[in-house]
Amino acid sequence: MPDDQISHNFLQHVLKLWNIVPDDISPISVSGNRHWRVQCLTDAFVLRMYRRGQSNSSIRYELDILNRLHGRGWPVAAALDQTVEQSGLVFALFPFLPGRSNKEETPEQKRCRGRILAGLHGELKTFLELGQRTGWERADEVAGTCEVDILHAGDTARTIASHLDRVRRRLDAVHASSFPKTVIHGDFIAQNLLFQGEKLSGVIDFDAVHLDLRAADVACARRGCHDDVVRGYLDVAPLTDSELGCLDNLWRASVLRYALSILRSRVTVHDSELQWCARQLEKTIPFD
Repeated sequence: MPDDQISHNFLQHVLKLWNIVPDDISPISVSGNRHWRVQCLTDAFVLRMYRRGQSNSSIRYELDILNRLHGRGWPVAAALDQTVEQSGLVFALFPFLPGRSNKEETPEQKRCRGRILAGLHGELKTFLELGQRTGWERADEVAGTCEVDILHAGDTARTIASHLDRVRRRLDAVHASSFPKTVIHGDFIAQNLLFQGEKLSGVIDFDAVHLDLRAADVACARRGCHDDVVRGYLDVAPLTDSELGCLDNLWRASVLRYALSILRSRVTVHDSELQWCARQLEKTIPFD
């Protein structure tokens, strides 16, 4: 079944497998993994349809992390039951977490986000025995694993390719592969933290959770320029001078990973997404 032909009746059939008869189903996100809010009497859920190509082991890795964090008291949405498969599509059901994100963060809210990330790393570093998630690689490994023949797809792709060797050389120069490692969230941006008042009520979107350099997660949260996030992290946990000195290139490595995944996986390249990658590669600045 094509993803763009998912009907309301089909979703009702999927939900029935969990004995849920919905009063309302409304879309939340329609790209990547697709999500719907499901209302059933007074209960609210999130139905996720995993994007095609996600392996069962990759899905289990994410769900395992969520279960572990939930068991340790973190406000994350652990899956309510086993995944189900219908028409070649994999679905999972989660509780709907309350709260709102800080879409326009103040400097103090950015710093708070950094402190929360440091606390989360305190938990995630205890999960190292899980190893690497299927289909993923660390930020310091990205630039060395590119197939040259996928980088001919237009001027934007060639611009992206020009950064590969530069990032690899810079990360190799500081021996980034020896930096402390942990399981990371992978996209710890403001939109993925929910608050009720001042209280953290949800950490969402663990789609990019995997084993990586600790500093790579800080770099992704910083997004090339938000230094207050880093300062908040340092309020709770230390980072070495070498880690701080290459946050810009670790963010570039993460952007390159996303760009290469686009070029590897799609028959038709969406140039707007590659252009976003190119802008991030160009405008990222060192931590100050």
